[in-house]
Amino acid sequence: MKLKIFIKCILILIILITIDQLKIYSQGTDLSLGKKPGIYISATAGFNKSQIINKGTQSISELLSSKSSSVSGSVSIGYLLPSRFGFSAGIGFMPYKTELTLAAFQDSYTMRDSENESYERRVSGTSIKEEQNISFLNFPLCINYFIPFGESFDLFIEPGISLAIPIKKEYMSSGTFTTKGFYSAYNVLLENLPAYGFANNKIINSEGDLEIKSMVINLTVSGGVEYAIKEKAKIGIGVCYVKSLSDISEYTSPENFQIASNEGQLNSMMGGSSKTTTSSMGICLSFKYYLK
Repeated sequence: MKLKIFIKCILILIILITIDQLKIYSQGTDLSLGKKPGIYISATAGFNKSQIINKGTQSISELLSSKSSSVSGSVSIGYLLPSRFGFSAGIGFMPYKTELTLAAFQDSYTMRDSENESYERRVSGTSIKEEQNISFLNFPLCINYFIPFGESFDLFIEPGISLAIPIKKEYMSSGTFTTKGFYSAYNVLLENLPAYGFANNKIINSEGDLEIKSMVINLTVSGGVEYAIKEKAKIGIGVCYVKSLSDISEYTSPENFQIASNEGQLNSMMGGSSKTTTSSMGICLSFKYYLK
């Protein structure tokens, strides 16, 4: 719903830009109608609802995911052309945090024990939770367009892309698990033998690093209004949206995913996801200063 509202706002801005451009062309190509060109620096703080989206395999199809609040920030330098278009580049910080909940899990797979005997390992779990934390260092490159309203207000829209490098990528998991071993050669089911790795209702807590690609490409779009507080200084407020354009995970073979290893370590549920992406949407506050 929020994304639909955001898209509608962007469409309204595009319509206003189109009307504004038609007005300019109808009045000729006098550059005085536009802003004077100039270099500016800006700082932006974002207050967002962000999410790491894990699309699951069949074994974790009932996975629930929650959004979380986050604060992002960036600084950039830009150049405004007489045509009201401009461009900017900068550096920023964007965190993502998601809690995954899996009410129940059940899986089985063939393994070999310490004596090289083949058996079917049966794993079931309840109350499984995982917290994923990823932070990116962003390098946005944007196109800017401004529509002046009077002497003090401007509407702006800034679409672009950003290169994102992960600087934090960790997970923490917990759950209650029961593990059994079925030896078909002997028609024997081993259970409640913790010394042999077959424990009932064992509480497991684990943490580790997520396997994330070394570089991710994001789509970034923002739009809003700016107000001139001084001749060369402006403050602004708007909405901002960021979404990864492809899978950010480096896990392979999700169809072979095992949530609990033989050593009692929980693996991240991202490893069992067919695709993982990130998204963020929120309110942006900015300060901009023109150097000339």
